[in-house]
Amino acid sequence: MRKPSLSPTKITTYLTCRVKYYWAYLTPYGKWMKRPNAALSLGANLHRVLQAFHELGGAETLSEAQTRTLLEQLWSHEGFATPHESEQHKQLGETLLQNYYQTQAEQPSEARLLFTERLLRKDMGEFVLIGRIDRVDEYPDGTLEIIDYKSGRKQLTPEQVQDDIALHCYALLLRELYPERPLRIAIYALQIGEKLSLPVEQDTLDEFATLIHDLGVQILTEDYSAIVPEPFEACEGCEFFELCQRHFWRDRMG
Repeated sequence: MRKPSLSPTKITTYLTCRVKYYWAYLTPYGKWMKRPNAALSLGANLHRVLQAFHELGGAETLSEAQTRTLLEQLWSHEGFATPHESEQHKQLGETLLQNYYQTQAEQPSEARLLFTERLLRKDMGEFVLIGRIDRVDEYPDGTLEIIDYKSGRKQLTPEQVQDDIALHCYALLLRELYPERPLRIAIYALQIGEKLSLPVEQDTLDEFATLIHDLGVQILTEDYSAIVPEPFEACEGCEFFELCQRHFWRDRMG
């Protein structure tokens, strides 16, 4: 029998709200009740353009005009509520991309691109951990740097990198391919044009692997029918909030 898979998105959803995880991944409501999400759609478009940008040689081979053309060619309206909303975010995307291009042109990195947007897997025993890495760069000393783009973040701190579950999942996945390489994890905040990169020690990854394994088993064996949810701030704007009201709180009120 095929093993279940867990991704950073699924794990983060579970940690945020177990009931949302249930609705999103264990019932048909997950597909039926998806709402347009402009922020996620902007991020998806920028990821697609940046993937092409770097695979075509980046600022060393592409002009700023050619980079804008990539945005025009690869932009998708999917996920936006209206064409107007799509166009507004496209204009924002063009500004972010222009700033990104200028930074790349003025401050070229000594690292070379290893790959972009690659889906990796790691067998964790009871489940398979999967994750799609935005970009991995290789430095002259052999160090590999995992870069995660954030299109909405307006500030960047070391704690955000240190506490990022997705980045540590990606580091686990990459270590499976390159067990002897030093690893770094980085967030690139497109809104402010800054990257913050930190090393990841092997001992830290070993501890994280144990944590993720235990958490994954908990997710897969949770008795979701026994959960009694309580409203909290994350309920606001959640697409499953009305379902919770109908199926949980109504029953509790008799």
